[in-house]
Amino acid sequence: DIFWYFTLITIVESIDLYELINDIDPYDKHESTIFITGIKTRPFIKVKSKESISDTQLLFNDLIIHTTSLSKDTTSEKIERFLNIYLKMMEFLNLDLLSIVENNTFKIRNRFVPIEELYLPLLSFDSTFSKDEQLPVEFEVHIVEKPNGKAYLKWNDVFIGSALNDNHQENDNYKYHDVFHLAFAAILHWSPTFRALIKHKRKSDPSLDETQDSGRPIVIEEGLSAWLFSISKQRGIDFTKESSISYDLLKTIQIFIRGYEVEKCPLQLWVKAIIQGYTVFNQVVANKGGIIIGNRRERTLGFKKLDTE
Repeated sequence: DIFWYFTLITIVESIDLYELINDIDPYDKHESTIFITGIKTRPFIKVKSKESISDTQLLFNDLIIHTTSLSKDTTSEKIERFLNIYLKMMEFLNLDLLSIVENNTFKIRNRFVPIEELYLPLLSFDSTFSKDEQLPVEFEVHIVEKPNGKAYLKWNDVFIGSALNDNHQENDNYKYHDVFHLAFAAILHWSPTFRALIKHKRKSDPSLDETQDSGRPIVIEEGLSAWLFSISKQRGIDFTKESSISYDLLKTIQIFIRGYEVEKCPLQLWVKAIIQGYTVFNQVVANKGGIIIGNRRERTLGFKKLDTE
């Protein structure tokens, strides 16, 4: 992360990182140590080593001081000093620059590259299964609120699941939260909850049924939906805006889903699922129900008002 923000600073300040790395090289060999970067075209970097790096706390303090100084006022000299202490830290921790660059490249691709520029296999989680074990490619789910205040789901003219209420002292409209599961199904091609509701679990593969479609994955998805809803409610965060979805939040989602097939989805898909899920959720709340239109092929979720006639 440090190298990530450092690189952003060099971009904003129009500083050539390659020239900078060359500039920190020409120390006398008696005052320098050789650092292995892992980059084929430049496998070694000289790091000034007059100061001992045996004092771990001193080294970390040095890095913090240089990082703080750089964040307040950016100059070429400060960037050069920061890079020098940063490389010392890498040497001390036995890290190589190549792996750090690769990790940051993955971070960019995972979070910031537009979805249309990514190669995303269609229906990759269940494409080899029969249709009755697949999430539907296109679906319309009706959310109907009855006079008792409870919400009901209807798919293919059949009510599915149980009647829903807010399950909370406050009427916060959480009874409509199934919209989030539908967003996950349409955009991520993943929702063990929706799969269970429509009885499309992959039972032909007992191992997959148990590890990806049953109890624990369903709990994970429900917990994730409730957690996002609580954050939005308590902090007043508008998840219909991409700027409201922080990278820290996305990293927490990664922790939630680790070990499950959906972890293969880039974070940018999660951003889209959250934005569209909350956009449609707000429409359902405003209309006290509606028709949720999902399209896995297009990875979209839409809304249509119920026919009141």
